Amino acid sequence: MTSPQRLDELLTGLGLNEAATFTAVHGADEDAVIRLFGGDPEHARPMTLEDLRNQDHGDRILVSRSGTAVVVVEDNGYQGSREEVLRPLSRLGRTASAYWNVNAVSRLSLAEDGLIASAFEMILPEEPEYRFGVRPHAWDPLLEGLNLDDDTDCLWGTGLAAVERASGARFDEAWVHGPHRAVPITPVPEYLLGQGLVNSPLLKREPFISYLADLGPAMVGRMRRHGLDLALEHAGLRDHPLALAALTADTIPATARKQLRDDLTAAHDQALPQARALRAGEPDEVEREWERPSELLFRQALVFEVLSWCVAAHLPTPADHLPDILNFLTTAMTGDSERVAEFWMVQHLHHAAQQAP
Repeated sequence: MTSPQRLDELLTGLGLNEAATFTAVHGADEDAVIRLFGGDPEHARPMTLEDLRNQDHGDRILVSRSGTAVVVVEDNGYQGSREEVLRPLSRLGRTASAYWNVNAVSRLSLAEDGLIASAFEMILPEEPEYRFGVRPHAWDPLLEGLNLDDDTDCLWGTGLAAVERASGARFDEAWVHGPHRAVPITPVPEYLLGQGLVNSPLLKREPFISYLADLGPAMVGRMRRHGLDLALEHAGLRDHPLALAALTADTIPATARKQLRDDLTAAHDQALPQARALRAGEPDEVEREWERPSELLFRQALVFEVLSWCVAAHLPTPADHLPDILNFLTTAMTGDSERVAEFWMVQHLHHAAQQAP
């Protein structure tokens, strides 16, 4: 295994230390890997790793063989971190990828037999709520002796070392200076329902049966109201007078709507500092972050702000449906309750409905 320190030096030398994805597929065929990334092997042309940073960014991969694996490198790309790419690749052989970007968002993924076995943020390796996959701890034996603490000087190099262990790839000098093929790709379409959702019992009941039966723009307004109702319940605001008024704001005069919007903004402005003050007195380490007393006030502040946007959408005249609020509400929907799981399903299908023709 190449040392994490040496791999970090390699990334810096190649200009890939800020944003890149390295994907390795054990025992695979190069052309098959290219196709599963959305490329055509006939459009491949030679390119060196050193030249990669001198090319325009775009949907392009660099493909080569290293050790017992086929390796795909993306400069400022992330296709190799996606479930839609990793799962089909893993049917060719065990697949591992390390992804990071300029904002320190990262992911270390391991896929086997058509499924994501284990994936997590490299800066949060010990946080169980950030692990995903059918065997969340499948990475553990491959990480023995590697330091993924976020204060390490070579975190991304450590991720590459893990990819080497999992796939049999070798990111050594021979590989760096060896032959590589640059291939333009068309990103693989998203799954409608990914690995963590496709078998959800929620899909066997209403309103999700109806959502799937007519998944498109016509369902967007209904989904937004569904998500808002769940957020109101989660924040303990379902029967709050301001919330009840906001949900019927289209039926009141414009002057009353303006006052209601101002009242909701004031409620947000009052709850948010209260949440921060309460948080300052709480212990730094807790077993479940979302069970802090300050979290409820924080959720309420977020929901009051969203309600103010909803009321504002009815000015000067009532709108026919709610604005796009679900992405913002995700910040308030933390925890492991059935209500939270239902919200995330609504949010996922809402995104799919927006993309539908």
